Amino acid sequence: MYIEEQQARKVFGSDSTMGLFVALYLILLAFFIILTSISQQSTARASAAMESVNAAFKEAGVADNGFSPADLRSAASDPVLIKIERAFSTAFNIKGQYAVSGGYIYQIQLPASYLFEAGSFRVRTSVHPVLNELLAVLKSSPNGRKQEMALLFGSGGKTVDRELTRSQEVAVRRAGSFARYMQERDFSNISSGFMALPGDQIMVVFRNAENGRS
Repeated sequence: MYIEEQQARKVFGSDSTMGLFVALYLILLAFFIILTSISQQSTARASAAMESVNAAFKEAGVADNGFSPADLRSAASDPVLIKIERAFSTAFNIKGQYAVSGGYIYQIQLPASYLFEAGSFRVRTSVHPVLNELLAVLKSSPNGRKQEMALLFGSGGKTVDRELTRSQEVAVRRAGSFARYMQERDFSNISSGFMALPGDQIMVVFRNAENGRS
């Protein structure tokens, strides 16, 4: 005990108050170092996610409607896309549109609140039956066809930079949550990105393409 007291006096001096002050200061310094480290890791993760998102889709749209009416009629008669349209129409009473871009496309715009819980990244439990129905349709595609799905979140009229806005960071996390839901149910052909829509809107895009066709 005497030796420990002597060592403490060598470090802090004879005043125990000063020793306590130094100890608390060191603890506080360590706390701020940890906070800084966590913040830097969070920024790095957000930047990496943003690079992945921008690589998947550009801020412009994905559908090219500059095709002939016959092409669009063919898209509208695709049996898989018809089932997808019926599922969305029944669940949300919203009509989408058909397009052509490297395959037949059906796209539908809806509020983000229809898919995600308010103030949360989680997919709404109430839409699980709809998503499971969509999964069954996508996985029942005829051989030789490749089904793809994309969630395009509204950028809120702002550019999408490495430093995400709060709403854009929420969108990235929601995209991850949605992708996990689909992947856990054996569907992995899903991408996400941003496009010029209000920040509270999502464009859901389904593409039915021949295997190997980009």
